[in-house]
Amino acid sequence: MVLRAVENRLERLFERTFSRSFSSGLQPVEIATRIVREIDLTRQLSAEGPLSPNDIKVWLGPRDAARFDGFQAALVRELEETVRQHALSEGYNFVGPVAVHVFIDDDVRGGDVAVETAFVGGEREPRLLLDDGRSFTVTEKPLVVGRSPAVPVVINDANVSRQHAEFWRTTEGVAVRDLHSTNGTFVNGHRVSAVSLSPRDDVTIGPVHLRIELV
Repeated sequence: MVLRAVENRLERLFERTFSRSFSSGLQPVEIATRIVREIDLTRQLSAEGPLSPNDIKVWLGPRDAARFDGFQAALVRELEETVRQHALSEGYNFVGPVAVHVFIDDDVRGGDVAVETAFVGGEREPRLLLDDGRSFTVTEKPLVVGRSPAVPVVINDANVSRQHAEFWRTTEGVAVRDLHSTNGTFVNGHRVSAVSLSPRDDVTIGPVHLRIELV
């Protein structure tokens, strides 16, 4: 499921504009697949549950690297999101922020990918993750969710109010507040007005499930 969503995003990102460049050779989703496999192989167990590596180094051959020339930053962002989404789907935690680094290695053959993972500690930022694959950074400024196209997080559904709820960062973590919505905001199945959230609490707004993750 995660890789299918990744493939769809990467295809929209690259192949729509650069279809000729990516008609053959190493595909972006192949890099994502290799990263996911390496994460599963190198994950560790802790008292808080399984840990995912959060620092990912990727080596490409010169010819493949040249095909990504000009939009490596977009590729890195998508690969970092792949790591976060895979961790969410598998119940993995992180010890620090997620970072993907791409290098060129003359010894890597065309079509091949070399991946190395590591656990690097650091301050993690809270992100709001939606079950449709979108994610948003949560700051001290309220992050409003609703049906209105003017809000940062749009859920286009009749069961969602125009300004339905808001999330914001506190000194203790993240909180959610219902904005007097018609159908309510639910946390772990209970309707709430305002409450602090723990990682992996399930927030329901209309048909969409949301979670807070530290990444």
